[in-house]
Amino acid sequence: GARQRVGFHSYFGEGPYRGDLLTHRVLYNPHLHTSATFLTLVEALDADPGLLPAFGFRPRPGVVPLVFRASVEERTAVRALLDRLGVAPHGRLILLNANAGDLLPLRKWAEGNYAGLARRLLAEFADAWVVFTGAAEEAARTAELAKSVGSTRSICLAGCTSLRELLTVYGLAEVLVTNDSGPAHFAALTSIDAVTLFGPETPLLFGALGPRSHTLWAGLACSPCVNALNNRQTACRDNRCMQAISVDEVFALVAQLYAQRAQKP
Repeated sequence: GARQRVGFHSYFGEGPYRGDLLTHRVLYNPHLHTSATFLTLVEALDADPGLLPAFGFRPRPGVVPLVFRASVEERTAVRALLDRLGVAPHGRLILLNANAGDLLPLRKWAEGNYAGLARRLLAEFADAWVVFTGAAEEAARTAELAKSVGSTRSICLAGCTSLRELLTVYGLAEVLVTNDSGPAHFAALTSIDAVTLFGPETPLLFGALGPRSHTLWAGLACSPCVNALNNRQTACRDNRCMQAISVDEVFALVAQLYAQRAQKP
């Protein structure tokens, strides 16, 4: 019953087709960052549907996301949670998100790589604590991963926080390493430096926005293999694009960011 129904129409393209459902039929542009893509849908609602797919909206580059600001009470509660988990009061946090959800498991960097990265970071920085994050359904597996590091400075926070509490943790931490998934974009709302590992999809379209977002992508000829034009389907069962990202490479970037943040007043 909605009078205005905006979405991407296939026209002569190969993407999903919604038939005559839409009143505002927007042309999908696979060369735009996904943030600009969705802004296009919003702007199209004010356009004359008879003129579409052509209309005069020009996306602005480099849109900076909003800033999340935790309350004093939220920061105090999160500090208390970290205390209960044994984190030293002056410990500096490095967050690792080894999860990517079930939608596209090929996005995952190997868990053994995350454990190896954690060991190297803890050996390099005596004041660092590695905190593994994740959703409640990922808690058991994430706890095993944190335990496999073999250090009292490696802890599991998966399933222990609400979304706002997790964002508060981001604001207290130094660096996040994550697969291409939601946490990279949540992190862009905070002061943390986030390193996102890409493979089946491309950071050119899906990289988190903001000056503290950093991406690593091997750039293999077969990558990216999923997109809006193939319904996010792929024949790949061997994510060499993720395997090509080495622990050495990730460690070097994280160590650089960690050291830089220590030098800031």
